[in-house]
Amino acid sequence: MRKFIIALLLLSLGGLQAQKSYSYKATYHLNYQGDSTDINSIKSETGVLYLGKGYSRFSSLGQAVKDSLENMENPVMMRMDEYNRMTDFKYTIFKEYQNNELILAEKIFQYELKYKQDLKIIDWKIQPDNKEILGFNVQKATGSFAGRNYVAWFAPELPFLDGPYKFSGLPGLILEISDVRNQYYFSLTGFQELVDPVGKLLNLDNYKTISQQELDQVRDDYSRDPIGTMQKAGISFGWSAEDEAKARKELSEKYKKRNNPIELQH
Repeated sequence: MRKFIIALLLLSLGGLQAQKSYSYKATYHLNYQGDSTDINSIKSETGVLYLGKGYSRFSSLGQAVKDSLENMENPVMMRMDEYNRMTDFKYTIFKEYQNNELILAEKIFQYELKYKQDLKIIDWKIQPDNKEILGFNVQKATGSFAGRNYVAWFAPELPFLDGPYKFSGLPGLILEISDVRNQYYFSLTGFQELVDPVGKLLNLDNYKTISQQELDQVRDDYSRDPIGTMQKAGISFGWSAEDEAKARKELSEKYKKRNNPIELQH
């Protein structure tokens, strides 16, 4: 079955480039430690990487579901609390290999923001070690990115220079990657050809281009005080002073525990 998938992949990738759609999907399980001071603060999410020839789209499964619902002919909108339960990672990452360009797009409250950076962000060192993951033969590589040292395992038989999150640049799809402290650990759980190729979903022309530092600051400010941000925009919750104080305290405690981002440096 694995050889059959690879054969189909090699035959079909060329024709799908012109359609600008994604014909393969890699699904990853992510374990991450949200609080650097608490080794028991491990949480997990599912990530989805949609692949075409020379381009890709990555997001958490929760974000992918939200984007799909909002881009239906009759959009389905969700309350903030419903959305927040779906994912801690509310961005979508697009990679364009022909242009050596990565775009991270994120909607923070009513702001649609994006930043661009080069794809070649990791100087990988390929190692001689080999093993097997889900029936694929993989090889080890090591590299550093944004303040963390990583160990990756890639499959040369899957012809994608790609992987979860911003990771890319190895001669084969990354099936497993973790930082050496195991605070962020992605592992492949499935790889499939899509019966119906999917499109980009987001119209990036609607997103304002800013720097990564600016987008991170907007995200942090909103995470620190989402109630205040919405109140400044004219949204009224109809809460009593006691209820508002309780909500602010709960959000503040959650914010303090989100102190271990995947990128420690820019």
